[in-house]
Amino acid sequence: MDLYEAMLNRRSHRFYKPDMPPREALERVVNAGLWAPSGTNAQAWEITVLAGKARDEFVALCSKSFPYLEPLLEKAGVPEKGRQMVKGFFKDLGGAPVVMAVTIYKAPDPEMQMANIQSGAALMQNLLLAAHAEGLGTCWMTGVLYVEQELLEFLGKPHQQLLAITPIGYSAKEPPVPPRKDREVKWLGF
Repeated sequence: MDLYEAMLNRRSHRFYKPDMPPREALERVVNAGLWAPSGTNAQAWEITVLAGKARDEFVALCSKSFPYLEPLLEKAGVPEKGRQMVKGFFKDLGGAPVVMAVTIYKAPDPEMQMANIQSGAALMQNLLLAAHAEGLGTCWMTGVLYVEQELLEFLGKPHQQLLAITPIGYSAKEPPVPPRKDREVKWLGF
């Protein structure tokens, strides 16, 4: 798969088939994530892959974050139907059979912590692109950070920081192409 094609065609999926992806495909996705660049090559991250009962218990904890999100969605003008769709998604993460959680180590100073966050974000992007190359859908999720400490306790990583999670599986519904917002790009010295 062409890299540019992957970047332009990857979407956030919210409806999944119950079929379990092959472990070999998931291992390739994880390995691609681990090859992300990191500040000072610290590689200050961990990935937890959850399926079965562990996935179900984790998702139940994730769903506790929706009450924090609902007022924000309402304030942002998301209609009732849209809020209900988000609520349903958070209840079961679209039925995805696998969830990946990315955690990062806490650094002693804010500058290094920012490097860890950015490095973890690079890992997350690698995961999403690799999953797309494997024919799998994903959805980068940070809304669960409202219940971060509960999720970290469940993962056995109470002293780390949760960067994000993603459900992963075969998509049951192809998402539409979201519009891109106009953003300024400055070219200096050209």
